[in-house]
Amino acid sequence: MIEIAFPDFWPERLAWIVALLTLLTGVAAMVIPRSMMSLFGLTTVEGTNNGVSEVRAIIGGFFIGTGLACLLMAQPFTYFALGVAFFFAFIGRLVSFVFDRTFNLHCCAALVIEGLAAYFPLQFVFMAFS
Repeated sequence: MIEIAFPDFWPERLAWIVALLTLLTGVAAMVIPRSMMSLFGLTTVEGTNNGVSEVRAIIGGFFIGTGLACLLMAQPFTYFALGVAFFFAFIGRLVSFVFDRTFNLHCCAALVIEGLAAYFPLQFVFMAFS
């Protein structure tokens, strides 16, 4: 039987919460992509719904798959993948600050969220392997 268990100690709990929030963000992107696009400040090009498709597939599907893998497997290597993915999202956001001049409240908030979403799973993994 498949079971999703809440972890016993705080470093893994924080990583688990990041995985759960990743999963829930993915579900929201899959179910209400236009609302998520509005939240993220994204728009579609007139005459095509490719942007909606991208939000459902990349944000929705990828986040659901990654979050669910962490919750179901509950192994350090799955949390490592989650943390590294968010770490590179964090790096991408910093690159965007420099090259795209996107230094604004929305992007700064996203940077903090991505930083924490990278930190908690990686902290758990490094504690598990130390």
